[in-house]
Amino acid sequence: MSLERSVEALRYLELFSNLDASGIMSTTVHALHPEDRVAAARILMREKSISGVPIVDADFRLVGLISVSKIIEALADGRLADSVDSVMVRDVISLHAHDTFETILSCFQRFKFGRFPVVEEDGKLVGMITDTDVLSAIIRSFYSVYVHDQRRTMTLGSFSALSKEFENSADFVYDISCIGLENAGEGSARLKVFLQTKGFGESVVRRASVCAYEAEMNVCIHAGGQGSLRAIARNGEIIVRVEDEGPGIENIDLAMKEGWSTATDAIREMGFGAGMGLANIRRFSDHLVIISGKDKPTKLEMIFLAGKE
Repeated sequence: MSLERSVEALRYLELFSNLDASGIMSTTVHALHPEDRVAAARILMREKSISGVPIVDADFRLVGLISVSKIIEALADGRLADSVDSVMVRDVISLHAHDTFETILSCFQRFKFGRFPVVEEDGKLVGMITDTDVLSAIIRSFYSVYVHDQRRTMTLGSFSALSKEFENSADFVYDISCIGLENAGEGSARLKVFLQTKGFGESVVRRASVCAYEAEMNVCIHAGGQGSLRAIARNGEIIVRVEDEGPGIENIDLAMKEGWSTATDAIREMGFGAGMGLANIRRFSDHLVIISGKDKPTKLEMIFLAGKE
């Protein structure tokens, strides 16, 4: 599958918001100096199976790039013995080490190049990013993403991680802060009352509040009791997002299994942490996305459709 088609399929970029150019690029860079010959660039491309070679000065700052098309032109003109400096492209489109994943994808889509040099603020070349590097980074990131959808047709357009709407205009906001299990469940109780006042039916309100409760309890039991519960309730759809500041879920697939839990014995003796939380959320939500990983905060987003009842 081409990068362009893969990008078209990846319609919610927040799943990869932790990726930047420094984490995607290859640091094994094959470069030449301006005084090197075009013939040397031709040999390097053939040996390394690459379509472009960055040109750097004595301080390894990027000053140009020679591509396959330039090699072909040099061949036609009999200029293989000329210096790279005489044929290279000088206005090189490059990425910076801290450019976001979205910026990287935008460059690939806009310019249709197969690779981009990555430079630091002073112009020093530190890496290269190819379309293969991007796809590899996407595959590596999916270990920390879980997606579940009960609908026959998966419509990602409503998945709110596509936007910043929760940060700017959530209809319901509750800051989770519980010591032990004090106040645990208060946010989901308030959410239930809020959804009832918005006119949603009993069934969808029950499903949303049950899932919010399970997620809130997970924050209190497993994530130090600090997090947030937010909701958007509009147009017959309820979207609930719960985020925490905890240690993350190392294996989401394992955590989805009923009965699996990392709760302490003390918590279990109190009747909590039996390992049904995420399984219940999957059962009652129409759409569920979990973004987490070892030593990463967890983001959990659930969608409930009022019209399904």
